[in-house]
Amino acid sequence: MDTQAIAHNVATSGINLQPQPKINVIEGRSEYFGNITVLLHSLGSSAYRLEWFSRMTGASTSLSRLSQNKYLVMKKWSIQKKLPDISCDFDSRKSALIHFINNVDIINTDPETIYDAKEWCLNTFTEIEKIAPIQSPTFPKLRLQGAIGRAVEVKNRSCKQVIAEGTLLQLIGTKAEVQINKRFYLTKKKNIQMFPVDRVFIQ
Repeated sequence: MDTQAIAHNVATSGINLQPQPKINVIEGRSEYFGNITVLLHSLGSSAYRLEWFSRMTGASTSLSRLSQNKYLVMKKWSIQKKLPDISCDFDSRKSALIHFINNVDIINTDPETIYDAKEWCLNTFTEIEKIAPIQSPTFPKLRLQGAIGRAVEVKNRSCKQVIAEGTLLQLIGTKAEVQINKRFYLTKKKNIQMFPVDRVFIQ
């Protein structure tokens, strides 16, 4: 079959030989900051997972974009901790990022290393989300962030009496989520409860 005949057959067959738009798949990457590893996992053309893994605790905190305006922040503990995996859903990327940054593991890590790792996560996030980069960012120094996954005590409203002991699971705004291990004067029976951060203290 000559070239003209082939061209005619293609033109009349319905086959589209026009250049197709390129699908931009997010490229995975990783970086190491002392005992912290931060990773970017591609979950397709627009979905991704940003992960912070602490070799000190064996815990992993991740921020995933599942679809447009749908984000998930999840904490997975080491097997030795025997703690329930926890997650929070967000429809705001800013809220998801703040919650992620405030709940990554920073135990036994110097402030400069923590800053560098958080800055890498922030820069990666703004790049993927196609928003303007933030120059010289400042990150809040939360009193309880270094206590996540550790034993804490909960005090009453006057902070004069310990009402329970437990394990700090995560920080949600001005609240601390605690898995209760011992009750002294706590009346609510739920195993996992929320308390104001100013009533929760490291044991």
